[in-house]
Amino acid sequence: MTQAIRSAIFALSAGLAGLAFFTLHSFWAWVAPAAIFMAGSLLAEHAFSRLASPEEKQRDLEDRVRNPPP
Repeated sequence: MTQAIRSAIFALSAGLAGLAFFTLHSFWAWVAPAAIFMAGSLLAEHAFSRLASPEEKQRDLEDRVRNPPP
């Protein structure tokens, strides 16, 4: 459940960043999406750390060790 919440927050922030990029037509077209994406990523990780059980956190860490990002 918490993985789904984290993914939903991440996807929502990515969508908002994309919308901001295509809507703004100035210097902010680069700054705003980056800020939105970073804030969404931080919010997603914070929500996961607050809502996840210790066992779920352990499984997530084990999965990250077994399957590191490219």
